[in-house]
Amino acid sequence: MAKLLEFQTERLRLRQWRDSDLEPFAALNADPKVMEFFPKPLSGHASNEMAGTIRSLIKQRGWGFWAVEVKGVEPFIGFCGLHIPVATLPFSPCVEIGWRLSFAHWG
Repeated sequence: MAKLLEFQTERLRLRQWRDSDLEPFAALNADPKVMEFFPKPLSGHASNEMAGTIRSLIKQRGWGFWAVEVKGVEPFIGFCGLHIPVATLPFSPCVEIGWRLSFAHWG
């Protein structure tokens, strides 16, 4: 297992996922505004599977899509971080930057 990395700013914390993140993550993935540019909103089951994959990849590499919280205000607002795409792309190998935040925290 790799050393698990976490980051924080004055306001935000990028941290490891908790079981308590699954319910707000499912709500985020079911929100049509958040998922507007994705094929479709995710079911609760699909959301939990995605969270499991994210957690597994962080455990392997030490980095990935971290859970994001607003320190002392909101324990989970989405995810942000880095990911190695599964698909072979014209510019592979690469690492992508990704994020998905609840609509209330946009802007």
